[in-house]
Amino acid sequence: MKNLSMFSKSIVMTLSMIAVSSATISVAQAATPAVKVSEAVAAAQSKISLEQAIAIGNKTIKGDLVSAEFDQKGSSAGGKYDVKFIANNTEYKIRIDADTGKVLSAKQDQLDREDMAEYKAMKQAKVSLNQAMKKATQDVNGKIIKAGFDVDNGKSVYEIKVAKGNQIHKMVIDSVTGKVVSSRLERSDDD
Repeated sequence: MKNLSMFSKSIVMTLSMIAVSSATISVAQAATPAVKVSEAVAAAQSKISLEQAIAIGNKTIKGDLVSAEFDQKGSSAGGKYDVKFIANNTEYKIRIDADTGKVLSAKQDQLDREDMAEYKAMKQAKVSLNQAMKKATQDVNGKIIKAGFDVDNGKSVYEIKVAKGNQIHKMVIDSVTGKVVSSRLERSDDD
């Protein structure tokens, strides 16, 4: 009888040790973070470029390009593009898958007074958004992940973000002269 209870105790101890080991491994795996991919790397890995997304959006809506932007899925690779056009006092936002080029959604909104004023300022620009994007990639040889018109301190400009390697360069380009007003490296999320 004593041997049996000693044997039972050994089995219970062995099973307890296995359970504790399994729990430790599970906790360690849960604590291990998923591989984080920077926005620059995610954009570079996408199969569709911002320029291609703009062309796809332009097939859906004929209008004036206002902005286009890569939007990463969380901190993983992959994402989508949001491309905005204006036609007939209406803003159209087209969402496009960055890997397949498939149009995911299309929404429209009437422009309010502030949007109309900004749109009129953009129409006065001597340099187009496409020309500003070309200028940005001449200065920084990378992949554009964001481009849009903005009125900054009363001055009409284009804000362009270019991903190169794992870095993002933010450029501001004058919409009248086409000259680079400012260029800086953005801080990464890892800093």
